[in-house]
Amino acid sequence: MPYFLLVLNVLIMTSGQLFFKKSADYINANPDLSFPMNYITNPWFYIAIALFAVSTLVWTQVLTKMPLSVAYPIVSCAYILTVLGAYFFFHERISHQGVIGVFFIMTGITLTVL
Repeated sequence: MPYFLLVLNVLIMTSGQLFFKKSADYINANPDLSFPMNYITNPWFYIAIALFAVSTLVWTQVLTKMPLSVAYPIVSCAYILTVLGAYFFFHERISHQGVIGVFFIMTGITLTVL
């Protein structure tokens, strides 16, 4: 069960980051709005905040069931999924350095959990 919650947390965190990007795109698309109105009228921002709130609750549950030294490296999978999400959903380019960085993150996760 703790690994299921950990994977769920990674997916929620990744989704939250992608919704923050969508929120930023909303702000860019509405340059006439003032600073507070960029957020007050931004539905993507509320979704992102809600996802991070849920992620915090799930993360706390994970930490009741497994050591931080085991759980935290696995959470870095969110970095990999966020890069992939940016590529697929926002058509962002992934540089060669980015690919190498993702490879090193994956290697680090593998070495940590073995």
